[in-house]
Amino acid sequence: MKVAIYTRVSTQMQAEKGVSLDAQKNELVEYCDKNNYDYDIFEDAGISGKNITKRKELQKLLNNLKNYDIVLCYKLSRISRSVKDMANMLDKFQKNNIRFISLKENIDTEQATGKLLIYVISICAEIERDNISEFVKMAKKQQFESGKVTAKKVIGYDIVNKQLVVNKKEAAIVKFIFETYSNTHNYYQTAKICNTKGFKGKKGQQFHASSIKTIIQNQIYCGFNNFHNQEIKKGKHQAIITKSLYNKANSIA
Repeated sequence: MKVAIYTRVSTQMQAEKGVSLDAQKNELVEYCDKNNYDYDIFEDAGISGKNITKRKELQKLLNNLKNYDIVLCYKLSRISRSVKDMANMLDKFQKNNIRFISLKENIDTEQATGKLLIYVISICAEIERDNISEFVKMAKKQQFESGKVTAKKVIGYDIVNKQLVVNKKEAAIVKFIFETYSNTHNYYQTAKICNTKGFKGKKGQQFHASSIKTIIQNQIYCGFNNFHNQEIKKGKHQAIITKSLYNKANSIA
């Protein structure tokens, strides 16, 4: 028997005991060793369980099912938190005569109730994921209503104690971008000038027309916060540019 072991942690789960990649692998490998199964390990680190499209190792596993007899995971939530994705994978497993096992939940598609249990647990996991997403959205909304920062990372500011604090070096670049665009009227040309001067983005990347456009249209720089681009409120942070410069740059067609 040849087994494809699949492990995953999201960034939120990495610090939690018992679900680290090593903890998952140790138990799954031990299971294979006890049953004299050969195995390969497919590992996605720091990837959300919301969908499977961005998980390179899982996609690699699914594209090579012909090489395996069993797909083994630690828990269903490690392979998918989506009922739709789980159903599609089960269909692929069945078409390729693959046995699927979730170790900790004692689920095995060779057993009559295996498939039913997978759907029940998958539905519960999806509801849990949606509830967490809604909670996060509500928390962000509360931050927005109180004037607190809702941005994660934005050039021109650092986040200190959950507050936006002006980064003087980056703020100078932001001002330059607004002033330059107000003269060039061109995102591409503004990006080219910034790159020629050796300016870098928040993560050290070069500027592109799209990143210049994002900066120009962001009201955070004149002292406001926005919530999902739907609501605007005065923020508690220090503005980098004036409202008049923002309006001037954004009045350019």
